[in-house]
Amino acid sequence: MSIQYIILGYLNVGSKTGYELKKAIAAHPFLPWSGNNNQIYKSLMELDNQGFVESETVIQRMAPNKKIYKITNPGRALLKHWLYEPFLPAEFSHPLLVKLQFADLLKPADWFEIFMKYRQELHDRLLTQKNMPLPRLSAGNDQKSGPNDLTATCNKLAIKYEVTRLEAEIQLVNQFLDQVKAKAGWKDLAGPADALQDQEMLTTIVYPEAGRISEQLTVHRLDIDELPILELSGEGPVISSEQAALDLFTLCNEHQAQGILAPTHLFHEDFFRLKSGIAGAILQKLVNYDVRLALVRDPEQKIKGKFLDFLAESNHGSHFAVLDDKETAIEWLKQ
Repeated sequence: MSIQYIILGYLNVGSKTGYELKKAIAAHPFLPWSGNNNQIYKSLMELDNQGFVESETVIQRMAPNKKIYKITNPGRALLKHWLYEPFLPAEFSHPLLVKLQFADLLKPADWFEIFMKYRQELHDRLLTQKNMPLPRLSAGNDQKSGPNDLTATCNKLAIKYEVTRLEAEIQLVNQFLDQVKAKAGWKDLAGPADALQDQEMLTTIVYPEAGRISEQLTVHRLDIDELPILELSGEGPVISSEQAALDLFTLCNEHQAQGILAPTHLFHEDFFRLKSGIAGAILQKLVNYDVRLALVRDPEQKIKGKFLDFLAESNHGSHFAVLDDKETAIEWLKQ
């Protein structure tokens, strides 16, 4: 596929400068070009020489002169000819599947690291895709949406297809992770019988020492009134960066947990310093991943009022709370 046809398609909607074409092509989610100067202006020159586009130089007093391009009748005929051409099913060549042909060269713990990182990338891309505005060929009034706007309808289906593809790939990676855990002998251990009698299913989630979750951190899954929660415990500050929080969100997704319950001493003191920006970044991730975080205040740990004020102003109590005891924290998570 040549970028020249894409340029003709944009110019068929309306006249544009080379810079406008560059920005539009680079921003479109379904076009495989970066829209660099060499791609755009070289193609425009070739199309102009062949008579498929024509240009007009606009003199500007307060800014550099600009050249505006528009499609010609031969250019429109060429564009239609290209659209009529049959196309073959897309070829599927996935780098990960290629690498897995040699999976035995690495240890299961290594593949665990690789899959966890890749799954996080997929989750981030899925979130972006779900919040993506409908792609348009023009931001102006020369392309109006209506009931017969076939391009808009097809773009909606394309976004839906990409969301479905990413969700399917996440499920595939989850299956790869299950295989890695099985090969390494990692498993879920049932909790004490008395906890089960209290209608709280307590499961210790065992992960490799080489995993991205610190070995100093113990993670239990609690199912309280059918609400899945991950309870964290450990010695000393373990969570000290946005990346560490992302690891927890990945665990939440894997175990379908909707909340995290943790004591404040597991979080590094920088987390409670607004200047570090860690709390703000994590709060945004909580909103993005729709996960709630309840911190149980350690009596010996001082939390400044400014941090609590920030929490109240930016969070409105919906995704993040600092509470006085575990029972209150669980009740908040159940709301």
